[in-house]
Amino acid sequence: MGSWRDVAAAVAQRQPLAAVAVDDFGLPGTLAASLRHLEGLPPPRKLEQPSGWAGVVADALTLARDGWAAKALALGWTAGDLFGIGRRDDWDFQGLAVWLDGRRILMLDEKHAIVAGNPADYRSAFIRGGMRHGTHPTVTPVMLWEFGR
Repeated sequence: MGSWRDVAAAVAQRQPLAAVAVDDFGLPGTLAASLRHLEGLPPPRKLEQPSGWAGVVADALTLARDGWAAKALALGWTAGDLFGIGRRDDWDFQGLAVWLDGRRILMLDEKHAIVAGNPADYRSAFIRGGMRHGTHPTVTPVMLWEFGR
């Protein structure tokens, strides 16, 4: 396998990922059901700024609907890598959906998600297992649909 730049160039030449059916997102049944349930939940009680919760939910559903979540799981990512959050707040642990903040994924491999957003944030990378994304041994994330319930 080449560098991430080689992989990104190869991906850029292909067609975008086909959208996965909304009814199952191409995910295991319990995970798909949990995401559908998340869509209807109010913001968690623990949030200091509940206005940002709608964006986190939208990013989680976009990951599923656009097929990125299914691809990530096939590459060895866990549901926690994608949809996890720290028990106290998102600074303890941020899964990809919490971290995205409205940015769109350009490429995803076994360890990275390369995203693009606004012009001030040209390109960024989420590193699976990186700082605040799974390396601290005392932080056990919870799933978004369980956070603050």
